[in-house]
Amino acid sequence: MKKTVNILFVAVCIGLCLSLFICMSFAKTDSTTENKRLSQLPKLYDKELNIDFLSEMGEYFGDHFAFRNNLVDMDSRIQSGIFGVSNMDTVIKGSDGWLYYTDSLDDYLCKNTLSKRSVKSIARNLSIVQEYVRSRGAEFVFTVAPNKNSLYDDNMPYYHSKKSGSKKNIDRLNPELKDINYCDLFSLFGSQDEILYHKRDSHWNNKGAMLVFSEIMKKLGKPCTDYSEVNAVKKKDFIGDLGRMLYPVSAEPEWNYYYDFKHYTSDFDSVEAPYIHTKSESGEGTLLMFRDSFGNSLLPFFSGEFDTAAFSKGIPYALEEYMDELNPEYVVIEKVERNLDELCGEPPVMTGTPAGLNTEIKTVKSNSKLSVSPSEANCAYIEIKGEADRRFVTDDTVFYIKLSSGQSYEALNAFSVTSDKSDSGFLLYIPAERVAEGAEVELIADNGKEQLSLINKTV
Repeated sequence: MKKTVNILFVAVCIGLCLSLFICMSFAKTDSTTENKRLSQLPKLYDKELNIDFLSEMGEYFGDHFAFRNNLVDMDSRIQSGIFGVSNMDTVIKGSDGWLYYTDSLDDYLCKNTLSKRSVKSIARNLSIVQEYVRSRGAEFVFTVAPNKNSLYDDNMPYYHSKKSGSKKNIDRLNPELKDINYCDLFSLFGSQDEILYHKRDSHWNNKGAMLVFSEIMKKLGKPCTDYSEVNAVKKKDFIGDLGRMLYPVSAEPEWNYYYDFKHYTSDFDSVEAPYIHTKSESGEGTLLMFRDSFGNSLLPFFSGEFDTAAFSKGIPYALEEYMDELNPEYVVIEKVERNLDELCGEPPVMTGTPAGLNTEIKTVKSNSKLSVSPSEANCAYIEIKGEADRRFVTDDTVFYIKLSSGQSYEALNAFSVTSDKSDSGFLLYIPAERVAEGAEVELIADNGKEQLSLINKTV
């Protein structure tokens, strides 16, 4: 009897798997609401035998089997309804129907925070960007979009309540931004009585976007439409990204606000497009904005306000290229709190700003590394990058690159680059035509007391 039951159980399991495979002929899953790219159908032979065919075929079946979204939705309903947990690694199931993005958890718990050197490097890099933008005659604003649980954490699950510290990355960065034209959205949202983020989405709602737009425009010093005086239409039709991930078939809509924006034209099909260009006959001035998904709801507000506006999601930021192309009067960088590390990991592509050198520079023997090569980000540039000997680097150390050719030289500010492996990296972009063959490239570290020559190399 037991053997019969086992055989029957195995037969049922095989039958279910085969049915999902057979049904792929008419009900294959071709889309997903998860934050992932679906695998492509592998080839058994392409110039040579594909030895990974079986494993790749398994991944393909796992992404495309019939009724996948329905089964994921059903599993989510069971696990969240009975056990109160999420079946998705990317989504945290909170109380009262609230959902949170898992990538924001380290920030919330003050866990795996950036080093002090990394925090100062972010501020240093932003100061170089601000100096460059202003040297081009444009206004600059930097802002950080708060993680949802940084503002509204009452519904975070209890098992995520034990924090490793009292200060998050943004708390430690704030004091370093005193010389940056910084738009503080944490204080803005903290002053509002109304909840302005969606329960089942990781972003602010359109009313929150309206307040952010107004605050950034104030920081830019540019008058704008007061949408708080415009009657917004409130509709219960918005389905959040976290809701779609967890419940791909039965996600519930929630309320959102809809404004009558100024008219503008554009060439984009979706606000998710990596580069968007807009025109407005009623707008004035030119805007260049580097943004992430939080900029999706900001785009309609800004687009009608400017004669020309460009919005880029590309990383690293093609700052100099777009400034040459658009000649903007205003430049905005918006970065979500959970991705602040990108500001010290992948600096913008732009020529370094002029740096001041002391009359006396001390040469030291070090184990620093320096390379000079064409840039992969933009082939019109040369990348001068490497890693300084950590013995000569303090938390406040900044880097310069001195380029010498014959009797002439120029010194430029280099970005500070940090990562999990090293926090003493440096990077300078410079147009290829400005680096002469046979030129000497020298790395100089400035710790505030003295300037040290760490390494030099002939191109």
